[in-house]
Amino acid sequence: MAGVADNTLSQSIVDVGWLATFTIHGLILFLLGWTLIIRRLRISTDRRRQQMVTVWRPILAQSLIESPDTLPSIHPRDRVLFLYLWNHLQESIKGESSAELCAVMRRTGMDHVAHHYLAKGTMRQQLLAIVTLGHLKDPSAWGHLAELAHDTNAFRSLEAARALVRIDAPRAIPVLVPLMSQRVDWSPLKVLAILQGAGNDLVARALGEAAVKAPPLIAARLLRFLASIRSHRALPLIRPLLARRPLHEDVLAGCLSLFGQCSDPQDLSTVRQYLTHPTWFIRVHAAAALGKMGVEEDEGHLIGLLGDSHWWVRYRAAEALSILPFMTDDKLSILVQTLPTTEARKVLTPFVAKRFEESLAHTSGLSAA
Repeated sequence: MAGVADNTLSQSIVDVGWLATFTIHGLILFLLGWTLIIRRLRISTDRRRQQMVTVWRPILAQSLIESPDTLPSIHPRDRVLFLYLWNHLQESIKGESSAELCAVMRRTGMDHVAHHYLAKGTMRQQLLAIVTLGHLKDPSAWGHLAELAHDTNAFRSLEAARALVRIDAPRAIPVLVPLMSQRVDWSPLKVLAILQGAGNDLVARALGEAAVKAPPLIAARLLRFLASIRSHRALPLIRPLLARRPLHEDVLAGCLSLFGQCSDPQDLSTVRQYLTHPTWFIRVHAAAALGKMGVEEDEGHLIGLLGDSHWWVRYRAAEALSILPFMTDDKLSILVQTLPTTEARKVLTPFVAKRFEESLAHTSGLSAA
């Protein structure tokens, strides 16, 4: 009986082994076949996409001049690719030619597809739809885009804000300025790109009016945006802020930065009076502003700051001296040699060296030419 049991057990082990072998080989063959299928599908997809690009790229390029009488149909699988092609061409042109591209979009019915993607698409499709509807300047999408501008997703909300500006900048800016002042997750560089697309005068007025009414921290953020676009239109709105008491130091720093970027002579005396402010970063902003707008008599003020107790003030004062419009290389070299303290000479020397390197590079460039 024991022998029979052993034979049965051995046979069972052999059967299990054969079953495992067949299963493993079957899985290997399945995975190999599946890999080949995926590869063929990918090759087929790439070929179809390339064919679609080959057909549509010249049509879209021709549409910049005149739309063709007939347009090929767009397969549902190629809709996303078409929108990518269309938006890429839209962003590479300016002016009235884009109207012909918009006509192509509507003739193919892809504007309806963009609306569908905006409402029910994936994140990728929705972002693509936001950009598309912005280029189309489609006012019917305004409500949905305005809602998405408040979205918690920073990337999606920024793209919605950009689309609103493209559709109607005067209407969009009052909606977006409160968001720009509060959304710390919005990249300042991207916000500036959106503002530049709206026109500096319109933006300066809206930001200036908002800064005057905003709490100090928000006002300071708006002032930094104003300084970046360098619009003189905002100065009459912002100057009264300095008369407020108490004056928040962040707001004061923002005003000084704006005055420096705009370099209006009317603000020069205001900037000078803050060179001796008890707060070090206010002196930093005043020195930096004076470097952009100062006159010859301000050289003495900046030299005095080279002995300041705070390193950043000394550094910005040295930088400001080196960029004053009337400061020549020879004059700067003589100045660094006659400064009374080692600390002052040490902070100014790198800027003298930088001026010398730039002059040498410029001379070499002229010689090569």
